[in-house]
Amino acid sequence: MEFASVREFKTHASEFIRRKEAVMVFRNGKPAGVFIPWEDINVDDEVRRAALKALVAKVAKERQEKGITEEEVLEDFATFRKDRRGREHRAFGTDRRESE
Repeated sequence: MEFASVREFKTHASEFIRRKEAVMVFRNGKPAGVFIPWEDINVDDEVRRAALKALVAKVAKERQEKGITEEEVLEDFATFRKDRRGREHRAFGTDRRESE
């Protein structure tokens, strides 16, 4: 595991990601967070599970505070994906309807 200040991590984030190694991030000498590459084989499944559980709990809490249902979130993702696909096709000058 590597160690970095928030400033260092922010400045060199892409380098840390390419190294595919976990990074403990410190703010004012105290732990502020941990970056765990998704594909990092050096990180135990237990650590990944704990990180995902914490993330899910945070998202659920924020959804509840804002009064947003899980269905609304899923609908937003579906709309985003559909819109993104449309933008990608337009960016490359192609449209599925034109090719048919």
